[in-house]
Amino acid sequence: MQLHIAQLLRRALPHIVALALYAAVSAIFFAPQYDGEALRQTDMVMYNGVTSDIQQHLDTYGEHPQWSGRNFSGMPSYLIQMNYDGRWVKNVADHLYFLGQPACWIFITMAGFYLMLLLFGVNPWLALVGGLGYGLSSYFIIIIGAGHITKMMALAWVAPMVGSVWYAYRRHRWLGAALAGLFAAVELSTSHPQITYYFLFVLLALVINEFVAAYKEKALARFGKTTAVLLLAAVLAVGANLVQLYYVAQHTPETTRGKSELTEATVDTENHTGGLDRDYITAWSYGKLETLNLLVPNLYGGGYDFSSDGAVAQELRRYDVPRGTERQLPSYWGEQPSTDGPVYIGACLIFLAVFSLFVLRGRQKWWIVAVSLLAIFLAWGRHMMWFTNLFLDYFPMYNKFRTVSMILVVVEWAVPLLAILGLARLWSAPEEDAPRIQRGLKWSLITVGGLTLLIGIFGPMFSSFSGPNDTAMQLPDGILSAMQEERAAMMRADAFRSLLFVVLTAAVVWLTAKGKLKHGGAVAALCVIVLLDLYPIDKRYVSAEDFQPKRQALAIPMTEADKLILQDTTDYRVANFTLDPFRDATTSYYHRSVGGYHAAKLRRYQDLIEHHLAKNNMAVYDMLNTKYFIVADPQRDGAPSVVPNPQACGSAWIVDSIVWVDNADQEIAALESDNRGGGFNPHTTAVVDRRFAPQLDGLTLTPDTTASITLTDYRVNQQTYRTRAAHDAVAVLSEIYYPKGWSATLDGNPADYFRADYVLRAIRIPAGEHTLTFHFRAPHFGLMVGITRASSAILLFGTLGLLIAAALRNRKQNLKA
Repeated sequence: MQLHIAQLLRRALPHIVALALYAAVSAIFFAPQYDGEALRQTDMVMYNGVTSDIQQHLDTYGEHPQWSGRNFSGMPSYLIQMNYDGRWVKNVADHLYFLGQPACWIFITMAGFYLMLLLFGVNPWLALVGGLGYGLSSYFIIIIGAGHITKMMALAWVAPMVGSVWYAYRRHRWLGAALAGLFAAVELSTSHPQITYYFLFVLLALVINEFVAAYKEKALARFGKTTAVLLLAAVLAVGANLVQLYYVAQHTPETTRGKSELTEATVDTENHTGGLDRDYITAWSYGKLETLNLLVPNLYGGGYDFSSDGAVAQELRRYDVPRGTERQLPSYWGEQPSTDGPVYIGACLIFLAVFSLFVLRGRQKWWIVAVSLLAIFLAWGRHMMWFTNLFLDYFPMYNKFRTVSMILVVVEWAVPLLAILGLARLWSAPEEDAPRIQRGLKWSLITVGGLTLLIGIFGPMFSSFSGPNDTAMQLPDGILSAMQEERAAMMRADAFRSLLFVVLTAAVVWLTAKGKLKHGGAVAALCVIVLLDLYPIDKRYVSAEDFQPKRQALAIPMTEADKLILQDTTDYRVANFTLDPFRDATTSYYHRSVGGYHAAKLRRYQDLIEHHLAKNNMAVYDMLNTKYFIVADPQRDGAPSVVPNPQACGSAWIVDSIVWVDNADQEIAALESDNRGGGFNPHTTAVVDRRFAPQLDGLTLTPDTTASITLTDYRVNQQTYRTRAAHDAVAVLSEIYYPKGWSATLDGNPADYFRADYVLRAIRIPAGEHTLTFHFRAPHFGLMVGITRASSAILLFGTLGLLIAAALRNRKQNLKA
């Protein structure tokens, strides 16, 4: 018995060490979080603004409203915040975030990659190195600093998902498939479909690789059975998130990810894709040469990280500029509009990945290389537009995602995987492979080391170091020259820095290959090298200085303008022009805003922004019940000031006439106004598409000065009105039309309603006094919850049963041995 326990402890030792190391590194990196501090993450601040009324409704009524009323005049909360019942797999995974945010994200990312390598059959001590390197990729730290938490959560779970698929094909069909389904379910629950989509390319490459191998080995039947079981696992993973995925799929066509109803006359067809516009998708395209900053971090600058004692700071002192101003100037000078930092993977890991190409067999490496090259080509975006257009036009859903450079996360996954697979081959290689290993080491050093050396020597000679926004800043020539000088110094310093880590890593590989360094020593040395290589680079982008007391970090200060508006207890909306109202949600924290912050706003509302709101069409602001404008007061140093709008239409109103239109083009054009009383007048006229004509069949509008509609109760997901009219009439509401969830009742009886003025709700109200209620409820919600619960239960208990069976089988085999 004691011998058995000793064997278990010996086997568990590398796992314990790995998890302890990952926890220590994560906790130390984000140590201020344990002192009650937090990062001021822009996206999290915006998230708090967008979800403020959702949270208030939850606190008041104990239910989730499924609708956000403060973002872009109202939109479903499916892609904002939802309490999706029945996602038990996610609930189990949530217990793994015990380190607290944000340290838990790096810990889970490292542990997930470690598990993937174990599933690939890698020695646990080598897998430890891989998990450490993957989790410290600079991009992960940068997105945590920015608050892209759902993206980080998705990236934490993709690695074990891929490893489980590999395990199903190579080791244990059912257990691998169960684990793949489990990890896929958690990954899908993070609600970042773009990351999921990109790693479908990885899974496709893996499946093709296995198919080719099975064909050569005449084992297609085995391949087919495993693929069928994996597809079943995929169905269960989708089922375990169906309550979320169903509504996202239903909602997406209504958003900017869907196709506009506007036709060629009003849409730039060359730029349009059926999803997002091409220039919007490719705005953040990685430059071709910029890709080398995967190896040399400051090749094109970092972000906003000029030194406090560098050339820029010294030049600024000549102009009596306050200290710290240099941190507000961009050191980045690449081809993207801006960036917070490079996608630095690590010189040590890139060297090992190149080394692996010389020592690994074809089946092990080429599928990883292929998907990595695909990711790089797609990350180039507009710099390789013919290739990008192929995917935008012919690959389903690719045109729904922006920021093509994000696909470099695939390369960030592939490089440490190749690196560790190469080291694993080194450890297990027979003596006759020694010449091949030596050749691989030599050429890897020449290739990667030589490249960093060339960049360090010749890079500053042949680069302009002039950034895309330098001219627009209109800085004195002396400051611009200092910026270029410091950018050159940054390139040179990081090139030689990367060269140092390449040489150190090559030395460890050489000593290991020669038998002069034992495996334990090699692991320790590589861990130190990885930490020294990546950790300091990561600290450039998130450091203790970026933390603030938690309440302050997430706070949205209330201005005097906010206080003045909040004295109004009636229903209204606000447009804040002290900032870009359509890219900011801080206003939504206190008010129902005509603007907001979301990457997938309603398509029709985006059309309204582009054609009218951005052009200051006051009639459209009126119909949205924009009762207050917040503007910068030049007499008070730009302080926010309130400008009331007495022409706001209110919560609802009765119209005298209807303008019928045949299509969306005519509908949006009919809202034109010259802001001087000419053109569209929302107070008296409703613009309605003829498709809704049956609802108004037989109606003749008669002016009635006594007719009225009054909001008597407002909740995020329910509004109640009292109507009064001498004749049948048409009421327009300053609420967004969204028929996939909003239902209407008149005196408790179901009533039809229709769209007016391109985005608003309207309804025919009968003569007399009545109570009109609109209520939002996601359709088929109970059914979706039921399917989600059943799928979650099958996945959880099925995986648990298979794990127990595998453990008992291994124990039985060990006892026989």
